[in-house]
Amino acid sequence: MIRSLCGEVLSITETAVVLDVNGLGFDVLCSRGALALCARGARVRLTTYLQISEAGVVLFGFMDETERELFLKITTIKGIGGRTGMGILNVLPAGEIVRAVSMADVDAFMRVPGVGRKTAERLCFELKNSLSKDFASVLSGAVSRSRVADTVGDALRSLGFSQGDVGAALAIVQAAWGDDYDKMNEEELLKAALKELQRK
Repeated sequence: MIRSLCGEVLSITETAVVLDVNGLGFDVLCSRGALALCARGARVRLTTYLQISEAGVVLFGFMDETERELFLKITTIKGIGGRTGMGILNVLPAGEIVRAVSMADVDAFMRVPGVGRKTAERLCFELKNSLSKDFASVLSGAVSRSRVADTVGDALRSLGFSQGDVGAALAIVQAAWGDDYDKMNEEELLKAALKELQRK
């Protein structure tokens, strides 16, 4: 099992990076949070998960252990493979995933491309007990943060940005700001998210 990789970022796309680890090039399919940690030519450590299935071998990269554990929980749900699990992490930050499950917010998961109502309902139902217990600390911060993020999200959507782009931008801001993200007010979060959206 490859639990993490540390190396130089050779290239970055919208969904993946190529990481040079002691001369070996690893193609890592990354969450938005993991991508936010990467810059071409910089050294970075990514938390990873190697998935081997009938479809082939894929190496997934995450911002931290919390993202990795959430991904593993999500992909235990019938009908959700690794790429769909990563799609969920790309639209919803970790705290929002836990909040959505705890509040049975089916619509939040339906913002993810390829996730329909039945799959979203299954996510909320099957993950409720395990996420509320195992990710309680993530949830405690997510509820208060969700109000600020919801307000900023509404403002960005009113400016014409899609839900997918808004969710991705907020995830990048959260990854970039780390612990300080929880201290951001609506104005600060709006400015930071707009900056990310204008890079697209």
